Amino acid sequence: METLDTTGFLVTEIAGEWNVLSADFGDGFEAAATVGAPEGTRVWTIKIDALTGDLRGGLITDALEPAFILREDGSFMLREDGGQILQEQGSTRAQYLWRFFRISKANANQPFWFEAEDPDDGRRKLFLASFTDNRLSYTVLCAKVYSTGLMLRQRRLRDVMSPVLAES
Repeated sequence: METLDTTGFLVTEIAGEWNVLSADFGDGFEAAATVGAPEGTRVWTIKIDALTGDLRGGLITDALEPAFILREDGSFMLREDGGQILQEQGSTRAQYLWRFFRISKANANQPFWFEAEDPDDGRRKLFLASFTDNRLSYTVLCAKVYSTGLMLRQRRLRDVMSPVLAES
């Protein structure tokens, strides 16, 4: 699974969601049960400070969509072992986030690792997460990450521990 590079991103909100089934019997009588994880499900809102295409914050180097070094004759530059040499790709934060979103959704909403502070104990942890939006244009993505923010939601997978302490 990929890890979202959060360099230059601001986590503006950390929230929890709990699924509660309830029944109101009237006159103040009610019954309820928590369904799912008792610690709830985390939701984060992330924003970017710099303007679209702004390089002040530097580029994020990524290999989300591999590009290989091409020679003038049309062949690929090769390593000694015969493998093709990858070209580093630098992107603005918005471009990187757009490609990361697209790849995650194209792979059946594949979850990814997201590093954030856990308000329960104040420690940095890696959480499995996915984007809450399923339909998003680049224009809307930019509008969201520079104004209201883009939402991520905690995911859980069988046999995968999450959250885990982030390496210092």
